[in-house]
Amino acid sequence: MTHRWRQLLIPALVLGALAVPMPAAAAEVHTPFCFDAVTGASVPSCTYTATLHGVVSVDTANVNPCSGVVGTATTITNSVVHITVNAAGDLWITGTSTSHFTFVPNAPNASGAPSYRGEMTFWFGDSLNKNNSVMHDAGNIVLTGSDGSQITYHVVDHLSVSASGIVQTFSILRTTCP
Repeated sequence: MTHRWRQLLIPALVLGALAVPMPAAAAEVHTPFCFDAVTGASVPSCTYTATLHGVVSVDTANVNPCSGVVGTATTITNSVVHITVNAAGDLWITGTSTSHFTFVPNAPNASGAPSYRGEMTFWFGDSLNKNNSVMHDAGNIVLTGSDGSQITYHVVDHLSVSASGIVQTFSILRTTCP
């Protein structure tokens, strides 16, 4: 499950381009994802918001990180992605994704392995300009097993690059298993 949130956000971003946008404020250009489709350049003074509701994902080869049991993970996800580009070309992107999650072992009778259900919430934010960039994310998963056990997963990542080229990065990951 360590990369499960990335598997959820990437489709959300791609599908977000197809979502119905919110109206732009005065003096803003509203272009999907605030990028020119021909040149790929960012569009100045642009804002874009995409929402997705009830996106279903099924992974039949998901692995319980605590037991190694292979099972089917099903998520029903709601996401919001927001992009803002100002006249200087500075860019801000944020996104939040929340999912209802179930995990059912593919061979439930083999070892009495429990199934799990719970919630996943992940957030990311990127801020970029011609001198600096900051990218970070945070995520939380809390799953309760059919046997009463609990799996939790917490992650925080950060990457920044200063105008002088100094790179700072860290990642904090904590998983608790029954």
